[in-house]
Amino acid sequence: MSLKDKTAKGIVWDMGGTVARQGSGFIVSIVLARLLEPSEFGLVGMAMAFITISQVFIDVGFSSALIQNKENSSVTYSSVFYVNVLAGLLLTLLFYFGAPLIGSFYKNEAVTHLVQWLSLLFLVNSFNQVQTAIQNRNLNFRILSIQTVVASVMGGIAGIICALYDMGVYSLVVQQLTTAGVSTLVLWSTVSWRPELRFSIVEVKKLTGFSAFVFFDQFVSSIFQKLDVILIGKIFTSSILGYYTRSLQLKDLVITYSSTSISKVFYPVLATLKDNQQEFSRIYFKVISVVAFLGYAITGLLFIWGRDIIIGLFGQKWLPSVEMFEVLILGVCNYPINAMMINAFMSKGRSKENFLIGLLRKLFRVIPLVIGYFYGIMSFIYAQVSLSYFLTVLNVLLLARLSELDMRKHFLKIFEGVIPLAALVIVFYTWTFDTILLKFLLTVGFMSVFVLFNYMLKSEGVHFIKDNALILFNRYKHLVFK
Repeated sequence: MSLKDKTAKGIVWDMGGTVARQGSGFIVSIVLARLLEPSEFGLVGMAMAFITISQVFIDVGFSSALIQNKENSSVTYSSVFYVNVLAGLLLTLLFYFGAPLIGSFYKNEAVTHLVQWLSLLFLVNSFNQVQTAIQNRNLNFRILSIQTVVASVMGGIAGIICALYDMGVYSLVVQQLTTAGVSTLVLWSTVSWRPELRFSIVEVKKLTGFSAFVFFDQFVSSIFQKLDVILIGKIFTSSILGYYTRSLQLKDLVITYSSTSISKVFYPVLATLKDNQQEFSRIYFKVISVVAFLGYAITGLLFIWGRDIIIGLFGQKWLPSVEMFEVLILGVCNYPINAMMINAFMSKGRSKENFLIGLLRKLFRVIPLVIGYFYGIMSFIYAQVSLSYFLTVLNVLLLARLSELDMRKHFLKIFEGVIPLAALVIVFYTWTFDTILLKFLLTVGFMSVFVLFNYMLKSEGVHFIKDNALILFNRYKHLVFK
């Protein structure tokens, strides 16, 4: 099978799995949001912040190194596997016995018990890191999609059952542990590779030159990604954190549907083209255009309907999440674009440069945290969104200096949708759209202007969507017009 066919198949499977996983997860979140209180979600958010930051110590960057490395033997995979399991065991013990320190930090004993239970995630997840890397390397996203969908559904069912039996916040703990356990079991049952009873420190050392910088970047990134949750949990109440994490969940849903699958699949694809600059550049900019088009379009739609989605699905008790979400969603279109820029660095083997640039990005991320500390939660969110646009511009400038990717073309691709989105925000806050009919008309108006604007600019994103829609129509029109 050609690289093009593998890529197309990978995107279809990963996007299909993403839709199924996120769809089932979203349904589960609706049920749990109605059964549980915002403060209970906040408590789990406090505990998971430290767990998530430390997850990178399981893999220490070896997964990315295995994907980027040209050749891996079974001994290579086995050696990395045993490093992962040892790290997972040590982390579980460390967090179980160190949980009182985290509870003391939040001044909440309930967090201590949650961390002790959630520490099992380290050990469980350590058993599937190499298998996941192998399937990513081979663009075999069918197995990964099956794994994540089955795990998400089973975890959700377990969480709902526990909530119905009044287990409260521990329903969310059971959901997390069940999802991780089922995910590992499904992956082991569907992947033929098994670890050998062999370990080579030489093979591990071969990967550390690349993996070390990946690990440091992932570790620092995870800290800064969770600093907002830690700050809000420390300064404000668990309820406010619950409202904020609900807004983040919806925001992350947009990122997932707009581009996560494309970005994930194209990392190994770009890695195979790293020595062919012309083809590398052509594919890279085409993907950037597609993710930008999808990101801006979905951002605009959810900006219009955010209030109705939150109140309609989760209930009136989640009303404080509405204003947070309406602001957060305006920065979401930057995330997939920046993910692709990072892919460009990583696929070229520039993990060291990406790590150093990442440190610069993280320093800027301290600014919203300081603003939030002094001026409150909404000031923090406004600053966070503003910074996302600034960092996108910064990434383009740095990428132009350190690669052969054209800066002017970068800016044209990235901001093909920013003008229609800005116009939507102005209209939305100038007039009142308090009925379903008015919001529907605003939606039609925005999408019409957005598509026309991109069509006039000859955006590759809109032409990609159009061409593939026509292909699908011609392939299946006989089923409609038979």
